[in-house]
Amino acid sequence: MKRHQIMFFLAVAAALVLASAGCKTMGMAGTTKGQLLKINIEAPTDLPDLGADNVDVILGNRGVNNIQDVLVDVELPPELSVLGQTNDRGIDVVHDSSSNVYHFTIGKLQPAEDSHLRFRVQTHFGRSVEVPINVTAWQKDLPGEKLFRKTVIRLRERSF
Repeated sequence: MKRHQIMFFLAVAAALVLASAGCKTMGMAGTTKGQLLKINIEAPTDLPDLGADNVDVILGNRGVNNIQDVLVDVELPPELSVLGQTNDRGIDVVHDSSSNVYHFTIGKLQPAEDSHLRFRVQTHFGRSVEVPINVTAWQKDLPGEKLFRKTVIRLRERSF
């Protein structure tokens, strides 16, 4: 290989590393093994007090290799009562009823595959005007070994 070709490949590799590091704050992180883990949270932007809706957490592999053994924690605030929780087949869930954190284990995410976690929630805002939903995914090949994503649901003001 010629020197300028090697320099070109090194420049492209450096750009990919920088891009994947930057994506980590946007709910996406890449690995050196061609894996790209993505977290999306689909939740209503606002709800009235005592309103109910779905919160969906979608974990996807946008890379070219399988992602093995992904651990996921979904932390829902006490202002959100979970009326029901469902997930795709092959996902294990552990939840202590005294906790607001749900623990999931995804054995394998293939390229272009998504895993879905759904929560049917009802709001109890009290004095709060917004409540956060935090999702953290751990996998040994991720930079820093974890990926974090957060969203909020705001109190819908009544219109008269």
